[in-house]
Amino acid sequence: MALFDLNVMLGPPSTGVENSFAGAADLLREMDRYRIGQALVYSSHARFGHPVEGNRRLLEDLERHRERLFPCWVGLPAATDGMPGPEELVRQMRAHGVKALRLIPGQHLFPVSRRVLGPLLAVMQAHRFPVILDLDRTHWSQLSPWDALFEICEAYPRLPIVLLREGGATTRALYPLWAVHPNLLLETSYLQSAECLEEIGERFGPSRILFGSGMPQYDPGGAIATVQGSKLTSEQRAEVAGNNARRLLGIEVSATSMPAAWPVGPGGFRVWDAHAHLGPWHRLHYPVHDAAGTVRRMDQIGVERITLSDMSCIENDPEAGHERLRRAIAEHPGRIYGYAVFSPSYHADAPQEFERLLDQPGMVGIKVHCGTHATPAESPLYRRAYELAHERRLPVLVHGSPAVPFLDHLLRELPNMTWVAAHYAAGPPEGIAPYIALANELPNLVLDATGSGMERGAFDRLLAQMPVQQIVAGSDFPIMDLPYQLGRVLHCRASDTVKQQILWDNSARLFEK
Repeated sequence: MALFDLNVMLGPPSTGVENSFAGAADLLREMDRYRIGQALVYSSHARFGHPVEGNRRLLEDLERHRERLFPCWVGLPAATDGMPGPEELVRQMRAHGVKALRLIPGQHLFPVSRRVLGPLLAVMQAHRFPVILDLDRTHWSQLSPWDALFEICEAYPRLPIVLLREGGATTRALYPLWAVHPNLLLETSYLQSAECLEEIGERFGPSRILFGSGMPQYDPGGAIATVQGSKLTSEQRAEVAGNNARRLLGIEVSATSMPAAWPVGPGGFRVWDAHAHLGPWHRLHYPVHDAAGTVRRMDQIGVERITLSDMSCIENDPEAGHERLRRAIAEHPGRIYGYAVFSPSYHADAPQEFERLLDQPGMVGIKVHCGTHATPAESPLYRRAYELAHERRLPVLVHGSPAVPFLDHLLRELPNMTWVAAHYAAGPPEGIAPYIALANELPNLVLDATGSGMERGAFDRLLAQMPVQQIVAGSDFPIMDLPYQLGRVLHCRASDTVKQQILWDNSARLFEK
């Protein structure tokens, strides 16, 4: 088992509701299930209680498991008397075999600032202890305090600083200065824009990426699949999967290569991606977004077919977007299919024009994006789109949150329309429970598994609560990469037969037009 997980918490959460590992034995069982060999672990008591008490309890909890579980302490700024001073802290860390120091500024209410953290960071640098920086990142659009981070990297150039759960908006801020700050490293649990590992490896080298899962809160399947499915060499995958972290922490490197073991493509699972995009986007950088690049990436990962909507259609130029989508379908028949995007400001008063889009070859569904178009799903402006879906027996992929009574009434009134709720299969249990209940009553309600993040165990719970025939896999490519999104299906507890239904069968039936 070559994986080394840099980002794991042990112990109870603050509310008793979130995922947790009660003890080291529970954690090790989950690591074994995902074939994670070793992990750097910190204590929930250090996060939600107090670092001094949590750090002490961590040593007790890991006492009999130190061959696989390595302690990471949580620290605080040096000016107060809540913790030992930096030199005494380092002495204790060395005495107890602690491998790194984690800082959680948002939880412990201090800024990411060289002036505040300088005395602590200077001692960490002098004694070669890596600093793990946890910024509580929960969504790809959040911006980290980059000026402060670069200032710290410049002041302490020999101090390795690992940023957790960076992704999405990271690259535009990081890439311009990453070449001059090689001590700034990224953990992978949320790193998922298209071809991100390959791009980083080519531009900056794979040594800057370290595998992490974010357990127990987050599902590790996506992060594992990102490494498994990457087009890095076997040796580079081994570096990212664990050897980079082992070297950083002073732990013996055991494996020099990691086979791909990728189960998608010829001889493996067939995949029809039911939710993806074409074209660049103003909010994010991703290195591939045209039709040829999309098909090249599909071939690399083993994805057979994909259904796309164009980003310009979703934003402000549906005419240009639909033309680009039409060309993509024509240039790649049997590989690329399309959603015609119904924009209320363009099509509500010109439904005949939208109908002509649906007549084009390869156009197999309708896309509605309530957020971008600032129009709730219940709006009468969408009525003709729903009627057309019913008349033509088409799916409607909806990015929006309609009231359940409205959806119940609509799907009974228009039973030939299939409503595909974008991102709902990846949502938190409390948010999607009403939709799961409705899906058990109405076969024309389908949940889409696309989503930037997923709680650990959420997908397995979903499969136990609703018909598997009403779940489809998607990626949101190129906003998110194909392997990361496939990972939650590939690594769930379901049988291969069930996985194949989600990855291919359900989409093939959905788009049978």
